[in-house]
Amino acid sequence: MQLFYLPNLDDTTFVFSEEESKHCVRVLRKKTGDQLVLIDGKGTEAIAIIDSDNPKKCSGTILSKKIHKPNRNYHLHLAIAPTKSFDRMEWMLEKAIEIGVDEISFIETSNSERAKINLARCEKIAIAAIKQSKQFFLPKINDLVLFENFIKAQNADDSKWIAWCETTTTEHLSKQIPFPLPQKSVLLIGPEGDFSKSEIDLALKNNYKTSSLGHSILRAETAAVFGISLFAAKAHQ
Repeated sequence: MQLFYLPNLDDTTFVFSEEESKHCVRVLRKKTGDQLVLIDGKGTEAIAIIDSDNPKKCSGTILSKKIHKPNRNYHLHLAIAPTKSFDRMEWMLEKAIEIGVDEISFIETSNSERAKINLARCEKIAIAAIKQSKQFFLPKINDLVLFENFIKAQNADDSKWIAWCETTTTEHLSKQIPFPLPQKSVLLIGPEGDFSKSEIDLALKNNYKTSSLGHSILRAETAAVFGISLFAAKAHQ
């Protein structure tokens, strides 16, 4: 089942962007009369038929709609300091979304290597990831914010963890995640140089738990994917 993304499925007709039209008509060789499955990233699945297979403006009629409920009973928010090579973050976005995450934020820390991100590019990757993995909900992608601002903005009632390389005194995250999972969880992943002691202290003052991801020092993108996988595994135990 090939999915096509449109942010608004309220109407009885659809018109693809030029990029999506080209992909549909020229790459996938869809033509007038073919049926498509459309998603809006908010839980709506629609069956539609192509009325015009114009490769620059493919359009058609929506035949039926179905509303899906989230397939996870927990909300996971990942916050990560982006690496200097953003290709690694793009890989992380794809894999994290495939496994299951509801919100992703980028944070600027004292040891950060990058002070800006291409949010539009991140959103494009997120859309491609839900289409590929047959999901009906698009995770929210947030722009880069200062670590201190992110910490202070989170709900005090959420369950919050911050990954720390000081493994000798830190319990493994897999032992800290409760079952059933909290309604809302936040996981922080630091830069290659880890969080500073003052950042850890600030997190602790705001009800975060320090967590180990094992004795090996993981790359930031690996740590993020591993951490998200622990939540997914716990949810299915």
